[in-house]
Amino acid sequence: MTTTEPTAATVTVLPETAPERRVFRPVGRAAAVVLPLGAVLAAVSTIFDPPSTEPEPRGMYVAYGADPAGADVAATILHYGFLAIGVGLLLAGLAVATRRGRIWAWAGGALGGLGFLNLSGSVVIDWFAAREAAMFGPDTAMEIGAEVEAMPALTAGWMLPMVVGFTLGPIVLAVGLARAGVVRWWTVALPVAVAVVMAGAKGFGPLGFLVGLALLLVYGVIVGHRLWTAPAVH
Repeated sequence: MTTTEPTAATVTVLPETAPERRVFRPVGRAAAVVLPLGAVLAAVSTIFDPPSTEPEPRGMYVAYGADPAGADVAATILHYGFLAIGVGLLLAGLAVATRRGRIWAWAGGALGGLGFLNLSGSVVIDWFAAREAAMFGPDTAMEIGAEVEAMPALTAGWMLPMVVGFTLGPIVLAVGLARAGVVRWWTVALPVAVAVVMAGAKGFGPLGFLVGLALLLVYGVIVGHRLWTAPAVH
């Protein structure tokens, strides 16, 4: 009688699926630092900004003419704050490595970068406003500023892209990051809230500006944390 010894069952071990690599690590981590830093710098600038005691826009010229040194420091810090936000948004978009959401992220980062970089450049008006108000009085300085801002190429080529960029860019970027799985979809609500608050910031004065920056800081910290910890392409 022939017996057949039982053989051990063959167990096939399937390799674990590696997590999808969603971001370019150096770019993402640079964005994680620069984006929140920009919001902090912009908020710090309000400490030195001369307080306005009259209705705007005349109030700004009166305050800057009375304290051009304070306006000088505030404008310098604000310039670098907006510059850092713009660079941070651009880097956050470029950090996305997945096909899904990449175009949205790149477009949003580029649009937001353009908007905040233009906004950074527009701060130069504060320096001129301070010196003009100190030399010629607030009313003359305000008249000069209004004539400059009414120039058609400046409006169409600088101010319009600036407003569209810093308003819509962070929102489009958040949509791209959410589609790529870097952040959760509820994160999109943060830049939407920033856009709403900033649109009415002039009516609320410095407080509205600070609330908008606080929301932007939260957005930057969340995006930065996710970019720092997401599976990365080395």
